[in-house]
Amino acid sequence: MPSAADPPNDRKRIQAVQTTLDIIDTLRERGIAGVTEIATEIGVSKGTVYNHLVTLEENDYVVKDEDDRYHLGLRFIDVSHQATSRVPILELAKTEVDKLAEKSDEMALFTVEEHGMGVCLYVAYGDQAVQTPLYVGHRSELHHTAVGKAILAHLPRERVEAIIDQRGLTKQTEHTITDRETLFEQLEEVRKRGLAFNEQETIHGLVGVGAPIKDQDGSVLGALSIIGPSSRLDEERFQRELPDMIMRSVNIIEINSTSL
Repeated sequence: MPSAADPPNDRKRIQAVQTTLDIIDTLRERGIAGVTEIATEIGVSKGTVYNHLVTLEENDYVVKDEDDRYHLGLRFIDVSHQATSRVPILELAKTEVDKLAEKSDEMALFTVEEHGMGVCLYVAYGDQAVQTPLYVGHRSELHHTAVGKAILAHLPRERVEAIIDQRGLTKQTEHTITDRETLFEQLEEVRKRGLAFNEQETIHGLVGVGAPIKDQDGSVLGALSIIGPSSRLDEERFQRELPDMIMRSVNIIEINSTSL
C-alpha cells in the first residue's frame, strides 16, 4: 500500500497521461525530435520520455527513424477520422468551402467550437490566397477571428462568459478586442446582421468575414469564413460581395443538413 506521503494513484495516472500528451504536442510542433530534445522541452527526465515513446511506438502512434528520432505515426489519421465523423455537416461544409475559395480566389475555412476554442476542420485556397499558419486541426481563441465571433454570438451568454473566464481575451494585434463588454456589444451586432468581421484582429494585414451555420433549433454548428489581405479586399468586396457568397453557402448547408 502507498504511504500517506505518496501521491494518490489517481494523481500518478493523471501526470502520466499529461506527460504523454506533452510528448505528442512537442512532436506535433517540431515535426521530428529526439529523446533529449523532448525531455528538455517538457521538463522531465530522458528516461521518462523514452519509456513513454516506447509505449507510443508499440501502439503505432509514433515512428522512430534510423537516427533514433521520433515523429507522429499515421495511426493519428484514424483517430482524426473518428473525431471528425462526429461533425455531421463536415462533408457539406467541405463542398461549400471549396466553392468559396474558388469563387473568391481567397482562403476559405470551416470552423467549429470545442472546449472554448475554434478548431479548423477544413480549409481551401483560391488562386490568390495568402499563406497563413492555418491548417486542419488548428486551434485558436474565438474572440479575435470572424468564425469565432460568428460562433460566440450564437452561444448563450453564460457559455460565452465561461469561455472568456477560461481562455481570456488575449491581444493579438492592436485591433484585437480585449474588453469584455466591448466584445459583447460587437457580438450583438453580429447577431443582428448574421455576419462577423475580423479587421486585422488576428494578423496584421489580414481581414476576414464569417457567418454561423445553425440547425433547425437555432443552435450553432460551426461557421464559414473567407480570409484575405486588407490591401486587396476593398469595402465593396469586404462588406458586400464576400458576405453574399458566404451567406449563400451557409443557406445551402443549413437546408441540406436537415436530411442528415
